[in-house]
Amino acid sequence: MGGPAAEFAAARQLPDGRRISLHQLSADDAEAVVALHQHLSDRDRYFRFFTVHPARPDKLVSKLIEPTVGQYALGAFDGDRLIGVANYTVSAADPTVAEIAIVVAHEDHSHGVGTTLLQHLPRIAQAHGIRRFVADVLAQNHSMLAVLSDLGGPRERLNCESVLHLDIDLPGCITEAWTPNEIA
Repeated sequence: MGGPAAEFAAARQLPDGRRISLHQLSADDAEAVVALHQHLSDRDRYFRFFTVHPARPDKLVSKLIEPTVGQYALGAFDGDRLIGVANYTVSAADPTVAEIAIVVAHEDHSHGVGTTLLQHLPRIAQAHGIRRFVADVLAQNHSMLAVLSDLGGPRERLNCESVLHLDIDLPGCITEAWTPNEIA
């Protein structure tokens, strides 16, 4: 993936005072991606994958670290430790829509990691022509629903019993100017 979004890098301060770095995941991050997912609690794994034992974890790692048209994975690092990933995959039916997913290390929940990732992923997506995010979230995953609410709230929310399908317009959720290689 070329263009300005592929070159995105930023440093941000979390509410607890820690400075984290954000960048697109690459093959150099493979071990960190594996470690993050291996150390998820069963509950966190269930909330992220809707199962405790996701099929083919190696395929997930490849998807996150290998740049492919229509996919992007943004990692949040506390030093060398990967503490969160927000990624999107463009819809085959509509190239202006992308499905998003987020995972944050359990010990870093409620510290602003997911919110920080979602402050940057929409800008990157828009640079690639994405205008809307969609996400399926378990209704009991209150933390993720709160993070997505921080993004500007869903335009549409379909309730399919235990799973909520969220539809979020991007132009309305981006409030700051952004430039490639932004470091603040």
